[in-house]
Amino acid sequence: MHRLTLLIVAALAVVLLMTAIGCDDGQTSVASQQRKASVQTRAATFARAEAKYPLPRVENFPLRDLLVEMTKREDLVNHPWYTYVIADTGQTLGYYVTKTPPINKCNFLSSTEDITKTDFGEGWSSHVLTAPSLDGIYYGGGGASGACNQWVMQDYSTGALITLGDVKYFVADRPLNLDAEPIRVEK
Repeated sequence: MHRLTLLIVAALAVVLLMTAIGCDDGQTSVASQQRKASVQTRAATFARAEAKYPLPRVENFPLRDLLVEMTKREDLVNHPWYTYVIADTGQTLGYYVTKTPPINKCNFLSSTEDITKTDFGEGWSSHVLTAPSLDGIYYGGGGASGACNQWVMQDYSTGALITLGDVKYFVADRPLNLDAEPIRVEK
């Protein structure tokens, strides 16, 4: 008798659960219909916009040309770069002549992430962890929450490493006609 009661209670629980899952108060289908209508409206609007202003046939690709030129110049060895340091007032404080444009100190030569698999008793899952840097220190890596506002460059004539932090600057691959003095590094 006790066993029969348990079976009846279990069967009723299954029926109630199936009924609850099957019940739909209409809100889910209304929200789904609203999303579907919204997507259709956006697609129709985009179709009208594209019909009125179709995509142009690009012939010259000047922006791509500029990226290619930038890449070629950044690949030059023994090519000076002029890094102008700017005050918060907009005044040019001076310029460094460097071997390359400044690079962000948060750039690394190897991956900053390590993917590991762990079994927490619920099956294996992958986790992305920060890998140590080449200097043996853990840094924030690509997903760091810090600003990474440190820029490194190498003086052209002495090879000295220079780090700029939290300053404004701009770079040219030729000297500019500005009232700015070179910032010289002692040998």
